[in-house]
Amino acid sequence: MISDKKNDPAFFGWVAHQAGYDYTKSGQIISNTLNWLQEKRIFVSVLHKGYQSGGTIIVEANHQKVVVDKPKDWPATHTSFRVVFRNAAKLWSHFTGELLSSSANALVIKLPEELFILQRRQHYRINLPEGSTATFLYNQKKCKLNMQDFSAGGMLLCAKNPKDLPQLHHTIRNIIITIPSDDAAAGAENGTLRFKIKEGEIVRSFADNKFRRFCLGVSFSPGRTEEERIMKYIRQRELAQLRKGVQEQ
Repeated sequence: MISDKKNDPAFFGWVAHQAGYDYTKSGQIISNTLNWLQEKRIFVSVLHKGYQSGGTIIVEANHQKVVVDKPKDWPATHTSFRVVFRNAAKLWSHFTGELLSSSANALVIKLPEELFILQRRQHYRINLPEGSTATFLYNQKKCKLNMQDFSAGGMLLCAKNPKDLPQLHHTIRNIIITIPSDDAAAGAENGTLRFKIKEGEIVRSFADNKFRRFCLGVSFSPGRTEEERIMKYIRQRELAQLRKGVQEQ
């Protein structure tokens, strides 16, 4: 069935999709994005089940095709894959590449019909692996709570007993965030990644009845070095989640 462009807003701009994505079918937006990627030599990654390329570039884009510089380790096992990049606003974006042909140096793919962006809040939050914790000082007492999610501007803490939680609008200090990780490139040591935050403010509290626990939203502003480390970790987690989505397709 042919889509009715007059009645489909995606042909004219961005439309909310699912899982935090917006998408468009606008030929002008898609063309402008591809030209920007080519002209600015923006790095893209090629993903499919069981594979993630390093950074590569788009070397040509026209009304019929897109030519991607072929990754050196290209396995040549899939004819459909996802091309992932950060757009000018630093939001994760992707489109599906349908392979038309390949050579020693290039992957020639069909001009994409849809383009997706992952929308976010000012500080994008990621879910954390089980066993992630935050220790801190509250009223001169050392506390330790489980962490549910994390961003460069805050975190969500949870406990079974509300008596274990600091009060709303109070300050916690000397925060040490501990996350299970084997990624030495991200600074992990002995299977653990740690971040240090001087202080944070309790800005939200609520009961999570589904999991029978009590939660606190904490806002903080890390120093520049720690913020860069946190953002690097978050970008890696984002890309891993995108890769997981590809593998589950």
